[in-house]
Amino acid sequence: MKIKFNWGTGIFIFLIIFFISIFWFVIFSFTVRQDLVEDDYYPKELEYEQQIQKQENLNQLNEEIVVRKEGEFMYLKFPTIQNEDEIKGQILVYRPSDSRLDQTHFIKLDSLNEHPLNTSKFLSGKYILKIGWTYQEKAFYQEITIFI
Repeated sequence: MKIKFNWGTGIFIFLIIFFISIFWFVIFSFTVRQDLVEDDYYPKELEYEQQIQKQENLNQLNEEIVVRKEGEFMYLKFPTIQNEDEIKGQILVYRPSDSRLDQTHFIKLDSLNEHPLNTSKFLSGKYILKIGWTYQEKAFYQEITIFI
């Protein structure tokens, strides 16, 4: 039996292809991972004014954290006017494309006011270092964008 190709056959073939592609798109959209910037977005939004105050405290220092990379390590040099024994805080290594790769480190400075980060386990790409610390009961915050 020979199928005759006419308008009806063309429309039928188009509709079959259209429905298959829509069905495939729906299945694909459910398998794609969607990461939020923050899991608890709304409570953190309420605390944003404190974040601005921490950044203003950093601006008053006139000295920011400097990043230096040597081999597999990245060194974060904290302001020299602050004593390494009195700095307490943490560093969030934030990966915008995949929250499973985020890491949190507590600040432990050496005698040069530097905190080493081992970058050998980081995948290539963009990271944001979100650094929050306190010194003499005054809070500071800085974000640094790095590419590995």
